[in-house]
Amino acid sequence: MKPFFSYYGSKYTVARYLGPPRAPVVIEPFAGSAAYSVRWEPRKAILCDINPDIVALWKWLIGAAPDDIAAIPDTFEDFSEIMALPRGAQILVRFWIAKGRERPASRLSPWYFRHRKDADCRVWGAAIKRRLIAQLPKIKGWEIHHASWEEIDVGRFGDDVHWHIDPPYSSAAGRKYPFSSVDYEALANWCRKLPGAVDVCEQAGATWLPFEPLCTVNAGRGRHSGTISNEVVFRRGAGVLPLVAPIEEVA
Repeated sequence: MKPFFSYYGSKYTVARYLGPPRAPVVIEPFAGSAAYSVRWEPRKAILCDINPDIVALWKWLIGAAPDDIAAIPDTFEDFSEIMALPRGAQILVRFWIAKGRERPASRLSPWYFRHRKDADCRVWGAAIKRRLIAQLPKIKGWEIHHASWEEIDVGRFGDDVHWHIDPPYSSAAGRKYPFSSVDYEALANWCRKLPGAVDVCEQAGATWLPFEPLCTVNAGRGRHSGTISNEVVFRRGAGVLPLVAPIEEVA
């Protein structure tokens, strides 16, 4: 699948270098756009997030029918038209009228009007609607929970799970999120004790776990942004770290 919405810090490209899940159930305690699960399409993904907008959006997507997506207008002339949509739908559109934002957009920008008639999936429009409608059946077995990582009942999942843990970076870049306060020492201890397969993502320079290099990606809002991020990973369970990758764009 392709991303359901554009989101700051998405690991869609990075997910390719992490490799497929090493268990049939994927759990993402810091779900965001759930880029890892979207990339690898597990039949069962358990998503958790403390951001109510993210939770409302995923709840709406998981429960949506094709007609719900089709009913959203292809284009908008005024932001008030978006805000009149059902909450999940309006959050979805607001993430698509600006690229790679940490929160839903609050206005229709000149960038949106410049690209809204393009035939690709750059901004909200008919192409994105077709993509989402085609992908909806693949997330019907997924769950979304409004919960922080500390609130997850780890014991109920058993050992046959894959934990994809992608907290806000511990650097300044991670503080852009509206909910960015993380006790990284406590999170590190929690990650070490998790059953099953575990991948923890971070940016080079983080020291709260013994991270290893993974890949280098474009981290800006476009392929030519010039902003790069050196990605690292802490991995437990079966599997071998992939080779360091060339620079690519984060979707």
